[in-house]
Amino acid sequence: MFGMALRRITPDGMTAAQWSMLWGSASALWSLLMLPLYIGLCTALVNGNEHRNQTWRLMLSLPVGRLELYAAKAMVSVLLLAAAQLALLLALALGTAILGLAGFPLEAALQAQLPRLWAAPLAALPVVALQHALSWRLRSVVTPLAVSVVATLAAMQLGASQYWYWLPWAYPVAASNGGHEAMRDAAVLLGPMLAAVLFPLTAWWLSRREIA
Repeated sequence: MFGMALRRITPDGMTAAQWSMLWGSASALWSLLMLPLYIGLCTALVNGNEHRNQTWRLMLSLPVGRLELYAAKAMVSVLLLAAAQLALLLALALGTAILGLAGFPLEAALQAQLPRLWAAPLAALPVVALQHALSWRLRSVVTPLAVSVVATLAAMQLGASQYWYWLPWAYPVAASNGGHEAMRDAAVLLGPMLAAVLFPLTAWWLSRREIA
């Protein structure tokens, strides 16, 4: 995104509106495409190691309950999500600084409207809950990753429609880059609320089943 700015926009022509468009494009790409796929990959890797090495029996024989283990692995995925979001913020700050050194006006950047990047991880919590449950339950990592890809593609179609709230994978982009304030606020509220239901529900359901 920042490379495109260097090629297509001259420093003198970089207005606050164009800074807003630049940051908004980077935020939309991350929230709509990269973030849901990253969550699918993280949850698959966090649980896939036990599936691949067949160490679930060993893990479950430790003096830690199944629910505690399920919650601990979910927390690892949430921390990886937070780390990725922090890395994005640092990358945007570094890219902005580089553009400033290249002669682009940082005064206009300070006047630009920033996307709500902090909102995407909150809205993505239901996706973490669902992908974590799939990766915990299924031995193969292919199915959870396939679900992540298909759901992300569906979110690209529904993200800007009036039916976005039916698909949690559309929540991150709705929260950070939604078309209007009500949509962004709704996504920020729906994400944690739905996650608060899904985490205990999936933990209870999976605690009553053997790991496939």
